[in-house]
Amino acid sequence: MKRIGIFGGTFDPPHLGHLIAAEKVREACVLDEVLFVPAALPPHKAGQSISESYHRLAMTELATQDNASFDVSDIELVRSGPSYTFDTLLALRSPMKVLSLIIGYDNFATFDTWHRYKEIAQLATLIVVARGPDRDDAADLPENVKLLELPLIDISSTEIRARVREGKSVRYLVPEPVREYIEREGLYR
Repeated sequence: MKRIGIFGGTFDPPHLGHLIAAEKVREACVLDEVLFVPAALPPHKAGQSISESYHRLAMTELATQDNASFDVSDIELVRSGPSYTFDTLLALRSPMKVLSLIIGYDNFATFDTWHRYKEIAQLATLIVVARGPDRDDAADLPENVKLLELPLIDISSTEIRARVREGKSVRYLVPEPVREYIEREGLYR
């Protein structure tokens, strides 16, 4: 059985905080692989401006390329309609895989608003990542949810996009190939 952690998000852009969290979860939960799944149309970000999916996919591939335990899937990008986690897990399940869904505590706090959330919990183990001040709130999680406390890494995609717009450096916030891609493609300007 292959143990796979599913790590979804817009990854606009993927940054070192994403990679550090994924690696720590992989080690702590003894996962064989972390599968990064860029979302096409995230239902919880409706109306927000996000980069074209092919840019986010390319950047995620660049960000993860040097870790043999990381992989990237375009499953949500090739499927039409909203990017529902339930549909993704349903498509990825197999008798040879044990799936875990990696989500931040901030997303878990609104988990009951997710499409078919009760069934998501039947398709995958939930690994909730708590950082910094989230840790105190995360103590009362249900038994079937695994809590993993991580150090606070204060990097956000929003901050990175703003820094690029302002002409500031994003070196050491994103992997170097991602920084070069952002510059070459003129993203976030």
